Amino acid sequence: MIDRPAYLNAIRPFVGKNIIKVLVGVRRCGKSTLLSLIRNEIIASGADESAVTYLNFESARTARIRTKEELLAYMAERIDPSMKHYAFFDEIQQVTGWEKALAAFMVDYDIDLYVTGSNAHMLSSDLATYITGRYVRIPVFPFSFAEFFDAYKTAHPDANSRTAFSHYLVQGGFPFQTELGFDEAPSLQYLNDVYSTILFKDLVQRNGIRNAEQLELIVRYALQEIGHPFSAKSIADYLKSERRSVSVDTVYGYLNAAEKACLLHRVSREDAVGKRALKFNEKFYAVDHGLREALGYGNASSVDQVLENIVYMELLRRGYDVRIGKIGDKEIDFIARKHDDTQYFQVCYLLASDATVEREFSSLEAVKDNYPKHVLSLDEFPRERNGIKSTNLIDWLLEEQ
Repeated sequence: MIDRPAYLNAIRPFVGKNIIKVLVGVRRCGKSTLLSLIRNEIIASGADESAVTYLNFESARTARIRTKEELLAYMAERIDPSMKHYAFFDEIQQVTGWEKALAAFMVDYDIDLYVTGSNAHMLSSDLATYITGRYVRIPVFPFSFAEFFDAYKTAHPDANSRTAFSHYLVQGGFPFQTELGFDEAPSLQYLNDVYSTILFKDLVQRNGIRNAEQLELIVRYALQEIGHPFSAKSIADYLKSERRSVSVDTVYGYLNAAEKACLLHRVSREDAVGKRALKFNEKFYAVDHGLREALGYGNASSVDQVLENIVYMELLRRGYDVRIGKIGDKEIDFIARKHDDTQYFQVCYLLASDATVEREFSSLEAVKDNYPKHVLSLDEFPRERNGIKSTNLIDWLLEEQ
């Protein structure tokens, strides 16, 4: 079991508090492991094991608990009202009416609740309706490169960060790779199965989508085109050219479903000077770039796109709200904001030509504020221009936060 201190540190301040801890993330990103780690810590701190309940609603053992009434009845038999109870509900969205059951538990018992789910919109919207202000949402993602490197060194003690990154670039960060020794072929086979499960369980079944083939074409297109601006109309036009007619509304619906399942992340544009949202040519990024490789879209041959994806997801892990910047005819890859902290990022493979240097640095130079500006690349030796420095992307990923 891989320890993930950043997430544990985010959860610990709320342990024992009368607030629901909601862990949200794509399927197989490590939410269940985090529940187990927190449960073990609570028991180790002295909690009576009889006062701790763990239910995984994707297990056959919980097949008879599929409605709020069944969950309420099950817990009523287990909870001693005279003592504090700890409950861990994994993939809670499998229970119809789960949000009303959680609300009842909060009223009726002295209970410390932890839940996970693979549908970000459902969890946040339903909890906001029934338990306003009584929950904290903790996004969970596949391994960052820092986590991947720590795990990779257990299987390959002599590996350095550059060697590990060459594997991360291809295979991504889904945690189960630790069980496979990070071997590429079985890891990619596993990722292909993860993708299929997400597609059919979290998109097709959950949303009642009838045309699964059409859905997969659209999701695959988005994964192939990560980091490239496109619209729902451009996808519809592309499919029409392939003699597969689909409406723009259907494309939007399928992309929204993929976002809710935490598979894709939509990033909007804004004017970097006027801070206005620009409603055209959004970009999508994958929750984990290893899925592209597993589907046959070689990450090494699309390295600029994949590096952008890695940086975008890392900024989300670090708690930033991220936008694409537009300033005149120039584009800034990412504007990242967190509280009073604003930073600008350009991402490229190598600063190998004068034209590349001009493109990456001039976009940041066009922004006249004093917030930090970064050019991230795989160059080993930094450059500087007009006070803006380039940084090795691997070193940036390994910086302690």
